[in-house]
Amino acid sequence: MKKKAIIILGVLVLLGTITFTSYSYVKVKQWDSLILPTVKIENEDLTGKTKEEAQKIIADKYSTPVLKKKINIVTPEKKYILDYSMLDAQYNITEAVEEAISYGRDMNMFQKYKAIQNPTLKQINLTFKYNAKIVDQMLEDIAKDINKKPVNATITMVSSGKFNVTNDVVGKELEGDKLKNEIISKVSGALLDDVINIQAPVKDLKPQVSAATLRTIDTRISSYSTNFASSAEGRAINIDLSTKSINSTLLMPGDVFSFNGVVGERTVQKGYQSAGIIIGDRLEQGLGGGICQVSSTLYNAVLATGLGSLERIHHTFPSSYVPVGQDATVDYGNLDYKFKNTFEYPIYIEGFISNRNLYFNIYSSSVLNKRTYEIVNEILEVTQPKTEIIEDPTKYEGDKEILKTGYTGYKVKVTRKTYENGKLIDTKVINNDTYNVINGIVKIGTKKKESLAPVPQVPVTQ
Repeated sequence: MKKKAIIILGVLVLLGTITFTSYSYVKVKQWDSLILPTVKIENEDLTGKTKEEAQKIIADKYSTPVLKKKINIVTPEKKYILDYSMLDAQYNITEAVEEAISYGRDMNMFQKYKAIQNPTLKQINLTFKYNAKIVDQMLEDIAKDINKKPVNATITMVSSGKFNVTNDVVGKELEGDKLKNEIISKVSGALLDDVINIQAPVKDLKPQVSAATLRTIDTRISSYSTNFASSAEGRAINIDLSTKSINSTLLMPGDVFSFNGVVGERTVQKGYQSAGIIIGDRLEQGLGGGICQVSSTLYNAVLATGLGSLERIHHTFPSSYVPVGQDATVDYGNLDYKFKNTFEYPIYIEGFISNRNLYFNIYSSSVLNKRTYEIVNEILEVTQPKTEIIEDPTKYEGDKEILKTGYTGYKVKVTRKTYENGKLIDTKVINNDTYNVINGIVKIGTKKKESLAPVPQVPVTQ
């Protein structure tokens, strides 16, 4: 009896198992082409949807609306429209739906039955992407329309002491990186707003030279001139060329003037000629000879403004065209004359030549004329040169050849006295220069000249 009961129970279990398995199979089979319960893409529950139905539902909710979105980029002059359709903006809808329909495919029948009867949430999120190169291209187009370089004001002398000033123009520059970052932060799949407005960041570019600043140049604050009437034609040409290079030079506050930088290299191509130049302790011929008169004349004009020198070297021996201690030698690539405009006003340099006189006038604000300057050179020591005599027996007595010219040596102190409204307020040593004495060398002949015997007279016969 007991054995029979066990057999009956076994049969019932088997029948139950077969029945449950059959039922489960049928139940699971119904979901073969459907998305399992509580599978969501974003917030959309796709339970029981076919792949095609899910594709349409998600596309209608996300793909179509996002293509209608646009970004308005507003600039001071124009509005630029960036449509999402231009960006190739899209969600990964196909991949997301494929993931949804594939959920449960790797489960066995009983696991799948459990997932149907007692489902757990399966959340799938969409990803949004777009073509960033389109944004870069639009930024380039906007920048081309907006970016404008600032234009400096200019100043020209129309007559002695009278100037014409052109207006400056403020430039514009798109802050591209800032705008790009804002666009990127706003380009998303969020469906809150169909239109996004972005104010393009544009900054002003102020010109380095403004008309208001240039108009402060209203008076001459110093002047200096030298004469070169005795100069050879080549030297005069060199003086003229270098003076023209400097004429009309404008120095804004803080600017540094470099003689070599402004005049440039002295070359034959520029028209410079050979003339006397000081090399060591000798006066020789060289290209561009004479322009040290230009640098020295300008140096004295600058001294009279109250400005100091950044670089200034005196000659080996004094120059005849300026007082001792008030010269400034230059040599391209080696020696330069430099000064800095330490005023809060710009200065304008006028250089010209008239009747072999070289002039430099410096103009700036009339405010500076409340101060005047006096340059004083004090010769502290004078050393006369000696002359070495070399006798040459191959030359006749009275013949003389100067092998080396001697020059007097000097120690000199140059000071600048500053007066404000006519009252002395400062005395400053500008430089202490030493011009070493240069001894001369002269060769003289010692050969005696032979005396000739008288020629006898021959009587003439008639």
